[in-house]
Amino acid sequence: MTIKQNIRRYKIMEKHMELVKKGNYLAARNLLRLLRDGHVRLGLGDADFESEEFLESIGCPVHYGRGFYGATFHI
Repeated sequence: MTIKQNIRRYKIMEKHMELVKKGNYLAARNLLRLLRDGHVRLGLGDADFESEEFLESIGCPVHYGRGFYGATFHI
């Protein structure tokens, strides 16, 4: 892993802890899945949108599906 990827992982961990403290468990689960698997697929839900907004802000690479209704983020 590169230094850039490690920095992203730590930012995602911090955001995950923050979301759990706030009680937003669905968005926290999305971030945990990204940390565990190295990628996560997000749809159009509210929790997915919150996760997507954060991941775009920290510069995670994203790939959109053909219909643009799903986004896959990688670390």
